[in-house]
Amino acid sequence: MSGLTFNGVHSATFGLGVRVYRPLLPGTSDNYVDIPGRAGSILYPGKPKDRLIPVEFGFMPGSRALFRSRVWEISAWLGTEERKILIIDDEPDKIYIAKPEGQVDLEQAFLLGKFTVVFRAEPYTYGSEQNQAFVNDAAAITNSGTVETPPRLSVIFTAAAAEWKAALVTGEYIRIVHNFVATDTLEIDCKTGAIYHNGTRAMNLLDWQNSILFSLAKGENTLAITPTGKCNAIIYWTPRYL
Repeated sequence: MSGLTFNGVHSATFGLGVRVYRPLLPGTSDNYVDIPGRAGSILYPGKPKDRLIPVEFGFMPGSRALFRSRVWEISAWLGTEERKILIIDDEPDKIYIAKPEGQVDLEQAFLLGKFTVVFRAEPYTYGSEQNQAFVNDAAAITNSGTVETPPRLSVIFTAAAAEWKAALVTGEYIRIVHNFVATDTLEIDCKTGAIYHNGTRAMNLLDWQNSILFSLAKGENTLAITPTGKCNAIIYWTPRYL
């Protein structure tokens, strides 16, 4: 295949040939418990584990000096402290968040170099962030991913309000209690749980006893804001694939 981009640099920069092996599904942290006197076992479902993506690389520079120089360049490219964005050429609309795992050994035969990197990625693969404005305080959203995804909401108040609430038709809602005035802003990140009022963290405004920092289900989702006619709002979400 043609290659991949990792840490902002394409593999072709180093003259690398690439072969990628992607698992169909990541593993899960399921637990099975055998009960004496009972046929079979009881399943306690777990969450998806990290996704392991082995990649074979090969390169053949034109001289021994260039070979060693290229090795150090590749080492600097792959050596990161944190996970970085990984994009494989045959799926440019899908993003992995990954980091090379373990030691990477180099096999050298004259001017031919080969090595295998196992990228340890987050369980979910991500699409591009999408957004949609609420119209008349309502929004119908299609989550094109294969699993649920937590949204982010951005609100600008156009009139005074004693609270703000966004609810799914399924019943889950987020309620923020505050005496808002026109031009106030509100940001709610359902992934991190962070709430910001006028750019300042304001977790105390959340009606935590009743609110749920919900996720958008796969497929169609309908949301409504109350009280009506008090704000302009946009919802942001990133499709996730498993």
